[in-house]
Amino acid sequence: MSRLRPGTLRGRVVLGAVAALALGLGVLVLAFNLLLAESLRRDVDSSLQSRADAALTTVSQRDGRLVTSEGPGDAALDSGVWVYEGARAVEQPPASAALQQNVSGLVVADGRFATTPDGDYRLHSVPVVSGGRRAGTVVVAGSLAAYDRTTDLALVGSLLFAAAVLVAIATVMWLAVGGALRPVETMTSQAADWGDHDLDRRFGPAERPEELQQLAATFDGLLDRVAASLRHEQRLSAELSHELRTPLARIAAQAEILGRRPHDTDEQRAAAELTLRSTQRMTAILDTLMTAARAEARESPGVCDAGEAARRAVEAVDAEAHRRGVTVSVSCPRATKAGADTEIAERILAPLLENAVRFAHTDVAVQVARSESHVVVDVHDDGPGIPTGRMGTVFEPGATFVPADMPDHDGAGLGLPLARRLARAAGGDVEVLACERGAHLRIRLPAG
Repeated sequence: MSRLRPGTLRGRVVLGAVAALALGLGVLVLAFNLLLAESLRRDVDSSLQSRADAALTTVSQRDGRLVTSEGPGDAALDSGVWVYEGARAVEQPPASAALQQNVSGLVVADGRFATTPDGDYRLHSVPVVSGGRRAGTVVVAGSLAAYDRTTDLALVGSLLFAAAVLVAIATVMWLAVGGALRPVETMTSQAADWGDHDLDRRFGPAERPEELQQLAATFDGLLDRVAASLRHEQRLSAELSHELRTPLARIAAQAEILGRRPHDTDEQRAAAELTLRSTQRMTAILDTLMTAARAEARESPGVCDAGEAARRAVEAVDAEAHRRGVTVSVSCPRATKAGADTEIAERILAPLLENAVRFAHTDVAVQVARSESHVVVDVHDDGPGIPTGRMGTVFEPGATFVPADMPDHDGAGLGLPLARRLARAAGGDVEVLACERGAHLRIRLPAG
Protein backbone atom coordinates (compact mmCIF):
# COMPACT_ATOMS: atom_id res chain seq x y z
CA MET A 1 0.00 0.00 0.00
CA SER A 2 2.82 2.43 0.83
CA ARG A 3 4.27 1.90 -2.65
CA LEU A 4 1.08 3.30 -4.19
CA ARG A 5 1.21 6.48 -2.12
CA PRO A 6 2.99 9.40 -3.83
CA GLY A 7 6.23 10.54 -2.27
CA THR A 8 5.56 14.28 -2.63
CA LEU A 9 3.16 16.43 -0.65
CA ARG A 10 1.76 17.77 -3.91
CA GLY A 11 0.97 14.26 -5.15
CA ARG A 12 -0.61 13.25 -1.84
CA VAL A 13 -2.84 16.31 -1.68
CA VAL A 14 -3.99 15.88 -5.28
CA LEU A 15 -4.50 12.14 -4.83
CA GLY A 16 -6.55 12.70 -1.68
CA ALA A 17 -8.69 15.36 -3.33
CA VAL A 18 -9.21 13.26 -6.47
CA ALA A 19 -10.09 10.19 -4.41
CA ALA A 20 -12.69 12.15 -2.41
CA LEU A 21 -14.07 13.71 -5.58
CA ALA A 22 -14.20 10.32 -7.33
CA LEU A 23 -16.15 8.89 -4.40
CA GLY A 24 -18.57 11.81 -4.48
CA LEU A 25 -19.03 11.61 -8.25
CA GLY A 26 -19.52 7.85 -8.01
CA VAL A 27 -22.32 8.35 -5.50
CA LEU A 28 -23.91 11.05 -7.69
CA VAL A 29 -23.69 8.91 -10.85
CA LEU A 30 -25.19 5.93 -9.03
CA ALA A 31 -28.00 8.02 -7.53
CA PHE A 32 -28.73 9.71 -10.87
CA ASN A 33 -28.99 6.41 -12.76
CA LEU A 34 -31.10 4.79 -10.05
CA LEU A 35 -33.50 7.74 -10.03
CA LEU A 36 -33.63 7.76 -13.83
CA ALA A 37 -34.36 4.01 -13.94
CA GLU A 38 -37.09 4.42 -11.32
CA SER A 39 -38.61 7.35 -13.22
CA LEU A 40 -38.60 5.42 -16.51
CA ARG A 41 -40.17 2.37 -14.79
CA ARG A 42 -42.97 4.55 -13.47
CA ASP A 43 -43.48 5.98 -16.95
CA VAL A 44 -43.72 2.44 -18.37
CA ASP A 45 -46.17 1.37 -15.66
CA SER A 46 -48.26 4.48 -16.21
CA SER A 47 -48.37 3.80 -19.93
CA LEU A 48 -49.35 0.17 -19.35
CA GLN A 49 -52.06 1.26 -16.90
CA SER A 50 -53.51 3.66 -19.47
CA ARG A 51 -53.47 0.99 -22.18
CA ALA A 52 -55.11 -1.52 -19.85
CA ASP A 53 -57.88 0.97 -19.00
CA ALA A 54 -58.40 1.67 -22.71
CA ALA A 55 -58.53 -2.07 -23.47
CA LEU A 56 -61.15 -2.63 -20.76
CA THR A 57 -63.51 -0.27 -22.58
CA THR A 58 -63.50 -2.63 -25.57
CA VAL A 59 -64.37 -5.74 -23.58
CA SER A 60 -68.00 -6.68 -22.73
CA GLN A 61 -70.03 -9.79 -21.86
CA ARG A 62 -72.64 -11.10 -24.25
CA ASP A 63 -74.65 -14.25 -23.71
CA GLY A 64 -72.39 -15.14 -20.78
CA ARG A 65 -69.24 -14.89 -22.81
CA LEU A 66 -66.63 -12.16 -23.18
CA VAL A 67 -66.39 -10.37 -26.51
CA THR A 68 -64.30 -7.46 -27.74
CA SER A 69 -65.45 -4.62 -29.88
CA GLU A 70 -63.33 -2.06 -31.68
CA GLY A 71 -64.13 1.54 -32.36
CA PRO A 72 -62.32 3.93 -34.68
CA GLY A 73 -58.63 3.78 -33.85
CA ASP A 74 -59.02 0.84 -31.48
CA ALA A 75 -56.93 -1.39 -33.70
CA ALA A 76 -53.87 0.20 -32.14
CA LEU A 77 -54.93 -1.32 -28.84
CA ASP A 78 -54.63 -4.85 -30.19
CA SER A 79 -50.86 -4.58 -30.27
CA GLY A 80 -49.62 -6.11 -27.03
CA VAL A 81 -53.11 -6.69 -25.51
CA TRP A 82 -54.44 -10.07 -24.36
CA VAL A 83 -57.99 -10.79 -23.28
CA TYR A 84 -58.66 -13.96 -21.29
CA GLU A 85 -61.90 -15.56 -20.12
CA GLY A 86 -60.66 -17.78 -17.37
CA ALA A 87 -57.72 -19.58 -18.89
CA ARG A 88 -59.08 -19.26 -22.45
CA ALA A 89 -57.63 -16.54 -24.63
CA VAL A 90 -60.41 -14.50 -26.19
CA GLU A 91 -57.94 -12.28 -28.04
CA GLN A 92 -54.20 -12.40 -28.30
CA PRO A 93 -51.68 -10.66 -30.54
CA PRO A 94 -48.80 -12.45 -32.26
CA ALA A 95 -45.97 -13.00 -29.74
CA SER A 96 -43.14 -15.37 -28.97
CA ALA A 97 -43.81 -18.51 -27.01
CA ALA A 98 -41.81 -17.21 -24.03
CA LEU A 99 -43.86 -14.00 -23.91
CA GLN A 100 -47.13 -15.95 -24.25
CA GLN A 101 -46.07 -18.12 -21.29
CA ASN A 102 -45.26 -15.03 -19.14
CA VAL A 103 -48.60 -13.44 -20.05
CA SER A 104 -50.48 -16.68 -19.17
CA GLY A 105 -48.81 -16.55 -15.73
CA LEU A 106 -50.46 -13.18 -15.00
CA VAL A 107 -54.03 -14.27 -15.89
CA VAL A 108 -54.92 -15.00 -12.27
CA ALA A 109 -53.24 -11.85 -10.89
CA ASP A 110 -55.15 -8.64 -10.27
CA GLY A 111 -53.48 -5.28 -10.95
CA ARG A 112 -50.03 -6.83 -11.00
CA PHE A 113 -46.96 -5.51 -12.79
CA ALA A 114 -44.15 -7.85 -13.83
CA THR A 115 -41.07 -7.91 -16.01
CA THR A 116 -40.21 -10.85 -18.20
CA PRO A 117 -37.14 -12.82 -17.11
CA ASP A 118 -35.19 -11.64 -20.18
CA GLY A 119 -35.96 -8.01 -19.25
CA ASP A 120 -37.40 -7.21 -22.69
CA TYR A 121 -41.06 -6.59 -21.69
CA ARG A 122 -43.05 -5.07 -18.87
CA LEU A 123 -46.47 -6.71 -18.22
CA HIS A 124 -49.63 -5.51 -16.44
CA SER A 125 -52.80 -7.45 -15.71
CA VAL A 126 -56.26 -6.06 -14.76
CA PRO A 127 -59.47 -8.02 -14.07
CA VAL A 128 -62.60 -7.77 -16.24
CA VAL A 129 -65.62 -7.41 -13.92
CA SER A 130 -69.21 -7.95 -15.08
CA GLY A 131 -72.26 -8.12 -12.86
CA GLY A 132 -70.21 -7.78 -9.74
CA ARG A 133 -68.06 -10.79 -10.48
CA ARG A 134 -64.81 -11.40 -12.32
CA ALA A 135 -65.42 -12.44 -15.86
CA GLY A 136 -61.88 -12.43 -17.26
CA THR A 137 -58.48 -10.72 -17.41
CA VAL A 138 -56.83 -8.15 -19.64
CA VAL A 139 -53.03 -8.29 -19.92
CA VAL A 140 -50.99 -5.60 -21.67
CA ALA A 141 -47.29 -5.76 -22.57
CA GLY A 142 -44.84 -2.97 -23.35
CA SER A 143 -41.37 -3.28 -24.86
CA LEU A 144 -38.53 -1.98 -22.67
CA ALA A 145 -36.00 -1.64 -25.51
CA ALA A 146 -36.35 2.12 -25.84
CA TYR A 147 -36.13 2.62 -22.08
CA ASP A 148 -33.08 0.35 -21.87
CA ARG A 149 -31.37 2.41 -24.56
CA THR A 150 -32.14 5.55 -22.59
CA THR A 151 -30.74 4.17 -19.34
CA ASP A 152 -27.63 2.84 -21.11
CA LEU A 153 -26.98 6.18 -22.78
CA ALA A 154 -27.56 7.98 -19.48
CA LEU A 155 -25.12 5.67 -17.68
CA VAL A 156 -22.41 6.06 -20.33
CA GLY A 157 -22.96 9.82 -20.50
CA SER A 158 -22.86 10.27 -16.72
CA LEU A 159 -19.69 8.18 -16.46
CA LEU A 160 -18.01 10.17 -19.22
CA PHE A 161 -19.11 13.42 -17.59
CA ALA A 162 -17.79 12.28 -14.20
CA ALA A 163 -14.48 11.22 -15.76
CA ALA A 164 -14.14 14.58 -17.53
CA VAL A 165 -14.92 16.46 -14.31
CA LEU A 166 -12.43 14.28 -12.43
CA VAL A 167 -9.66 14.93 -14.95
CA ALA A 168 -10.39 18.66 -15.01
CA ILE A 169 -10.44 18.95 -11.22
CA ALA A 170 -7.26 16.86 -10.90
CA THR A 171 -5.49 19.11 -13.40
CA VAL A 172 -6.66 22.27 -11.63
CA MET A 173 -5.69 20.82 -8.23
CA TRP A 174 -2.25 19.80 -9.51
CA LEU A 175 -1.58 23.29 -10.84
CA ALA A 176 -3.08 25.04 -7.80
CA VAL A 177 -1.21 22.94 -5.23
CA GLY A 178 1.99 23.32 -7.24
CA GLY A 179 1.54 27.10 -7.25
CA ALA A 180 0.79 27.13 -3.52
CA LEU A 181 3.84 24.99 -2.70
CA ARG A 182 6.22 26.85 -5.00
CA PRO A 183 6.93 29.59 -2.41
CA VAL A 184 7.55 26.85 0.18
CA GLU A 185 10.06 25.15 -2.15
CA THR A 186 11.73 28.50 -2.77
CA MET A 187 11.94 29.28 0.95
CA THR A 188 13.29 25.80 1.69
CA SER A 189 16.05 26.10 -0.90
CA GLN A 190 16.88 29.61 0.33
CA ALA A 191 17.07 28.43 3.96
CA ALA A 192 19.34 25.53 2.95
CA ASP A 193 21.60 27.86 0.95
CA TRP A 194 21.75 30.44 3.75
CA GLY A 195 22.51 27.69 6.28
CA ASP A 196 25.54 26.71 4.18
CA HIS A 197 26.84 30.09 3.04
CA ASP A 198 25.15 33.06 4.74
CA LEU A 199 23.86 32.51 8.26
CA ASP A 200 23.08 36.20 8.71
CA ARG A 201 20.30 36.21 6.08
CA ARG A 202 16.70 36.01 7.31
CA PHE A 203 13.25 36.00 5.72
CA GLY A 204 12.02 38.69 8.07
CA PRO A 205 8.49 40.12 8.35
CA ALA A 206 7.79 40.50 4.61
CA GLU A 207 4.22 40.46 3.30
CA ARG A 208 3.22 36.79 2.96
CA PRO A 209 0.17 34.58 3.55
CA GLU A 210 -0.24 33.69 7.20
CA GLU A 211 0.89 30.07 6.75
CA LEU A 212 4.04 31.14 4.90
CA GLN A 213 4.70 33.82 7.50
CA GLN A 214 4.67 31.14 10.19
CA LEU A 215 6.99 29.00 8.07
CA ALA A 216 9.33 31.96 7.56
CA ALA A 217 9.39 32.59 11.32
CA THR A 218 10.19 28.91 11.90
CA PHE A 219 13.01 29.01 9.35
CA ASP A 220 14.36 32.23 10.90
CA GLY A 221 14.34 30.59 14.34
CA LEU A 222 16.11 27.54 12.95
CA LEU A 223 18.73 29.72 11.24
CA ASP A 224 19.19 31.64 14.49
CA ARG A 225 19.86 28.40 16.36
CA VAL A 226 22.23 27.15 13.66
CA ALA A 227 24.07 30.49 13.67
CA ALA A 228 24.25 30.48 17.47
CA SER A 229 25.57 26.93 17.47
CA LEU A 230 28.17 27.79 14.85
CA ARG A 231 29.21 30.92 16.72
CA HIS A 232 29.47 28.86 19.89
CA GLU A 233 31.75 26.36 18.16
CA GLN A 234 33.84 29.15 16.65
CA ARG A 235 34.10 30.89 20.00
CA LEU A 236 35.07 27.64 21.71
CA SER A 237 37.76 27.00 19.10
CA ALA A 238 39.06 30.56 19.41
CA GLU A 239 39.12 30.36 23.19
CA LEU A 240 40.92 27.04 23.14
CA SER A 241 43.48 28.40 20.69
CA HIS A 242 43.91 31.66 22.59
CA GLU A 243 44.09 30.24 26.09
CA LEU A 244 46.29 27.25 25.27
CA ARG A 245 48.78 29.29 23.28
CA THR A 246 50.67 30.59 26.36
CA PRO A 247 51.19 27.29 28.23
CA LEU A 248 52.01 25.48 24.99
CA ALA A 249 54.57 28.18 24.11
CA ARG A 250 56.15 27.83 27.55
CA ILE A 251 56.37 24.05 27.24
CA ALA A 252 57.89 24.39 23.77
CA ALA A 253 60.37 27.00 25.01
CA GLN A 254 61.45 24.87 27.94
CA ALA A 255 61.88 21.84 25.69
CA GLU A 256 63.97 23.88 23.27
CA ILE A 257 66.16 25.30 26.05
CA LEU A 258 66.69 21.90 27.64
CA GLY A 259 67.67 20.44 24.29
CA ARG A 260 70.31 23.04 23.47
CA ARG A 261 72.79 22.48 26.32
CA PRO A 262 73.23 20.45 29.50
CA HIS A 263 71.56 21.83 32.66
CA ASP A 264 72.15 21.16 36.30
CA THR A 265 69.57 19.43 38.49
CA ASP A 266 68.01 22.64 39.82
CA GLU A 267 67.46 24.02 36.32
CA GLN A 268 65.95 20.76 35.15
CA ARG A 269 63.69 20.65 38.21
CA ALA A 270 62.52 24.24 37.59
CA ALA A 271 61.85 23.45 33.94
CA ALA A 272 59.91 20.33 34.91
CA GLU A 273 57.83 22.29 37.44
CA LEU A 274 57.06 24.98 34.88
CA THR A 275 56.10 22.33 32.33
CA LEU A 276 53.90 20.59 34.91
CA ARG A 277 52.14 23.87 35.84
CA SER A 278 51.60 24.66 32.17
CA THR A 279 50.18 21.19 31.57
CA GLN A 280 47.90 21.48 34.59
CA ARG A 281 46.74 24.87 33.38
CA MET A 282 45.92 23.47 29.96
CA THR A 283 43.99 20.64 31.59
CA ALA A 284 42.05 23.11 33.72
CA ILE A 285 41.33 25.28 30.69
CA LEU A 286 40.04 22.33 28.66
CA ASP A 287 37.89 21.13 31.56
CA THR A 288 36.42 24.60 32.05
CA LEU A 289 35.67 25.10 28.35
CA MET A 290 34.08 21.67 28.04
CA THR A 291 32.03 22.27 31.16
CA ALA A 292 30.87 25.61 29.72
CA ALA A 293 29.86 23.94 26.48
CA ARG A 294 27.90 21.24 28.32
CA ALA A 295 26.24 23.78 30.60
CA GLU A 296 25.03 25.88 27.68
CA ALA A 297 23.63 22.81 25.92
CA ARG A 298 21.87 21.48 29.03
CA GLU A 299 18.17 22.28 29.41
CA SER A 300 17.73 21.63 33.17
CA PRO A 301 20.40 22.58 35.73
CA GLY A 302 21.34 20.34 38.63
CA VAL A 303 21.55 21.05 42.36
CA CYS A 304 24.61 21.14 44.59
CA ASP A 305 25.78 22.18 48.05
CA ALA A 306 27.35 25.59 47.39
CA GLY A 307 29.53 25.39 50.51
CA GLU A 308 30.91 21.99 49.54
CA ALA A 309 31.58 23.20 45.97
CA ALA A 310 33.45 26.23 47.40
CA ARG A 311 35.59 24.02 49.66
CA ARG A 312 36.48 21.73 46.76
CA ALA A 313 37.42 24.73 44.61
CA VAL A 314 39.64 26.04 47.43
CA GLU A 315 41.35 22.65 47.72
CA ALA A 316 42.25 22.87 44.03
CA VAL A 317 44.23 26.10 44.61
CA ASP A 318 45.78 25.12 47.94
CA ALA A 319 49.13 24.21 46.40
CA GLU A 320 49.42 27.50 44.52
CA ALA A 321 48.27 29.44 47.61
CA HIS A 322 50.86 27.69 49.77
CA ARG A 323 53.56 28.42 47.20
CA ARG A 324 52.67 32.10 47.26
CA GLY A 325 52.15 32.27 51.02
CA VAL A 326 48.45 33.11 50.77
CA THR A 327 45.79 31.89 53.20
CA VAL A 328 42.40 30.95 51.74
CA SER A 329 39.39 30.67 54.09
CA VAL A 330 35.82 29.51 53.41
CA SER A 331 32.78 30.73 55.36
CA CYS A 332 29.43 28.95 54.93
CA PRO A 333 27.20 29.25 58.01
CA ARG A 334 24.73 26.52 56.90
CA ALA A 335 24.04 24.12 54.06
CA THR A 336 23.08 26.15 51.04
CA LYS A 337 21.69 24.51 47.90
CA ALA A 338 22.48 26.13 44.55
CA GLY A 339 20.76 25.44 41.24
CA ALA A 340 23.83 24.16 39.40
CA ASP A 341 25.87 20.98 39.22
CA THR A 342 28.82 20.74 41.61
CA GLU A 343 31.25 20.61 38.68
CA ILE A 344 29.79 23.78 37.17
CA ALA A 345 29.82 25.61 40.50
CA GLU A 346 33.50 24.66 40.97
CA ARG A 347 34.41 25.78 37.47
CA ILE A 348 32.68 29.12 38.03
CA LEU A 349 34.56 29.68 41.27
CA ALA A 350 37.95 28.33 40.11
CA PRO A 351 39.04 31.31 37.91
CA LEU A 352 38.02 33.77 40.63
CA LEU A 353 40.08 31.88 43.23
CA GLU A 354 43.07 31.52 40.88
CA ASN A 355 43.08 35.28 40.25
CA ALA A 356 42.58 36.04 43.94
CA VAL A 357 45.47 33.76 44.99
CA ARG A 358 47.68 35.17 42.24
CA PHE A 359 47.09 38.81 43.18
CA ALA A 360 46.53 38.56 46.97
CA HIS A 361 49.23 39.64 49.38
CA THR A 362 48.30 37.34 52.26
CA ASP A 363 44.58 36.53 52.48
CA VAL A 364 41.66 35.34 50.31
CA ALA A 365 38.18 34.98 51.85
CA VAL A 366 35.28 33.01 50.32
CA GLN A 367 31.83 33.61 51.81
CA VAL A 368 28.71 31.60 50.84
CA ALA A 369 25.27 32.92 51.75
CA ARG A 370 21.61 32.79 50.72
CA SER A 371 20.08 36.01 49.35
CA GLU A 372 16.37 35.91 48.53
CA SER A 373 16.05 33.51 45.55
CA HIS A 374 19.79 33.29 44.90
CA VAL A 375 22.91 31.82 46.40
CA VAL A 376 25.71 34.38 46.67
CA VAL A 377 29.42 33.49 46.76
CA ASP A 378 31.74 36.43 47.53
CA VAL A 379 35.48 36.22 46.85
CA HIS A 380 37.68 38.89 48.56
CA ASP A 381 41.44 39.29 48.34
CA ASP A 382 43.84 41.83 49.86
CA GLY A 383 45.77 42.43 46.67
CA PRO A 384 46.10 45.62 44.61
CA GLY A 385 42.48 45.39 43.52
CA ILE A 386 40.95 46.27 40.16
CA PRO A 387 41.13 49.89 39.03
CA THR A 388 37.72 51.52 38.80
CA GLY A 389 38.19 52.22 35.11
CA ARG A 390 38.91 48.53 34.41
CA MET A 391 35.93 46.99 36.21
CA GLY A 392 33.79 47.02 33.07
CA THR A 393 36.41 45.23 30.97
CA VAL A 394 37.58 42.35 33.16
CA PHE A 395 34.93 40.07 31.65
CA GLU A 396 36.03 40.75 28.08
CA PRO A 397 37.96 37.82 26.51
CA GLY A 398 41.67 38.61 26.39
CA ALA A 399 41.50 41.48 28.85
CA THR A 400 44.22 41.29 31.54
CA PHE A 401 45.36 43.50 34.39
CA VAL A 402 48.94 42.93 35.55
CA PRO A 403 50.36 45.18 38.28
CA ALA A 404 53.89 46.38 37.71
CA ASP A 405 55.18 44.43 40.71
CA MET A 406 53.72 41.10 39.46
CA PRO A 407 55.33 40.32 36.10
CA ASP A 408 54.79 36.55 36.41
CA HIS A 409 51.09 36.68 35.51
CA ASP A 410 50.61 33.85 33.01
CA GLY A 411 46.91 34.18 32.15
CA ALA A 412 45.42 35.07 28.80
CA GLY A 413 42.35 36.87 30.09
CA LEU A 414 39.75 34.11 29.62
CA GLY A 415 39.18 32.94 33.21
CA LEU A 416 36.61 35.55 34.24
CA PRO A 417 34.77 35.59 30.87
CA LEU A 418 34.40 31.81 31.10
CA ALA A 419 33.24 32.04 34.72
CA ARG A 420 30.56 34.58 33.78
CA ARG A 421 29.51 32.46 30.79
CA LEU A 422 29.14 29.39 32.98
CA ALA A 423 27.17 31.32 35.59
CA ARG A 424 24.80 32.78 33.02
CA ALA A 425 24.30 29.36 31.45
CA ALA A 426 23.17 28.19 34.91
CA GLY A 427 20.82 31.18 35.31
CA GLY A 428 23.15 33.32 37.42
CA ASP A 429 25.94 35.85 36.89
CA VAL A 430 29.39 37.04 38.00
CA GLU A 431 30.08 40.69 38.79
CA VAL A 432 32.81 42.94 40.18
CA LEU A 433 31.97 45.06 43.22
CA ALA A 434 33.82 48.16 44.35
CA CYS A 435 35.69 47.85 47.66
CA GLU A 436 38.19 49.92 49.63
CA ARG A 437 40.91 47.27 49.76
CA GLY A 438 41.75 44.49 47.32
CA ALA A 439 39.26 42.99 44.87
CA HIS A 440 35.70 41.81 45.47
CA LEU A 441 33.94 39.53 42.98
CA ARG A 442 30.47 38.04 43.49
CA ILE A 443 28.89 34.94 42.03
CA ARG A 444 25.10 34.69 41.93
CA LEU A 445 23.45 31.34 41.27
CA PRO A 446 19.77 30.40 41.46
CA ALA A 447 18.82 28.70 44.70
CA GLY A 448 18.33 24.96 44.48
